[in-house]
Amino acid sequence: MEIRHKVAIVIPTYNAGREFGCLLEELEGQSLPVACKLVIDSSSADGTAEVARKFGWQVKRIQKAEFSHGGTRQMAVELLPDDAWIVVFLTQDVRMPDRHSLEKLVGSFEDFHVAAAYGRQLPHEGASIYAAVDREFNYPAASRVKSMADSRELGIKTTFLSDSFAAYRVQDLRKAGGFPKINICEDMYVAGKMLLAGKHIAYVAEAEARHSHEPKLKDMWNRYRAMGRFQQQNPWIRASFGSAGGEGMKLLRYQIGRVHGEKGVLGIAKIISMDLFRVFAYKLGMYIAKI
Repeated sequence: MEIRHKVAIVIPTYNAGREFGCLLEELEGQSLPVACKLVIDSSSADGTAEVARKFGWQVKRIQKAEFSHGGTRQMAVELLPDDAWIVVFLTQDVRMPDRHSLEKLVGSFEDFHVAAAYGRQLPHEGASIYAAVDREFNYPAASRVKSMADSRELGIKTTFLSDSFAAYRVQDLRKAGGFPKINICEDMYVAGKMLLAGKHIAYVAEAEARHSHEPKLKDMWNRYRAMGRFQQQNPWIRASFGSAGGEGMKLLRYQIGRVHGEKGVLGIAKIISMDLFRVFAYKLGMYIAKI
C-alpha cells in the first residue's frame, strides 16, 4: 500500500521499564514509513528517555506533575511538524509483533470520511482469562466503521476508541478542538466531537497489538470512579449517544460463557463481583462529581 501522507508516532512515557526497548525495536521493523517519532516523557528515573533516544526518537521531557492523558497528547500534537497528516498514539506497554499493524491501521484513512481509527488489542501472552475477556469482547475479529447512525445500535459505545493503539487525521483532530486537558477518556471525548461533526471512526481488526492488564481492585476503583466523574462533567456525550444499553448485557453474557468454560461457577462469581465493583465505583464517581 502506498502511504500518501506523512505519519507521526507519539508515545507518552513514565518509567516504561525493560519491555519498552522491545516495543521500539518492533516499531523500528514496521512496514509503515514514519516521518516523526516523538516520546513525551514525564521525568522517568529508569532511563526511558535514553532508550528512546538510542532508537532515534525525539524526546520531550516534562515534569510528572504536568502530565495528563489529554493535555500531554495535545502538547504532542502541537509539536508535530506541519506536514504530519496522521498521528498514531501508543502507550508504552503495548507490543506490536506484526510488522504490518501500523500500515493496516493507517490504511483506513484512504476513506476521507474516517477521522480516527483504532486497532485490535489482543491480551498479552500468558494473560489470565480475567484480563483477556473484556479485551476479546471489545476488540472482535470483524472490522467496522462507525458513524452517528450507529448510536441507535451501540449507544455510547459508538464513541469507543483506545489511545493505546489509535490514529487520528491531524486536520480533523484540530477541527474537533484537539484533546482536552483531562486524565481519562480523552479518546472518547474527541471521538464524540468527530462523530457529531459527521466524521467516521474506523475499527481495524486486521491491525493488531498486544495490550492487557491484570485486574487489580485499586486500579479498577480509581479508573471507574474517574470515568464516572468524566461522564458527569460531560453530559453532552450521553445526551448525544445514549447509554451503553444492550451492549452491557452482551458483555455480561459473553463474560459468563467465556469464564464458565475455564473457571466454572467460581469464575463466574469472580467476574460478576468485579463487574459490580466497577459499576459501584462508576456510580460513586458520578455522585461525588455532583457535590
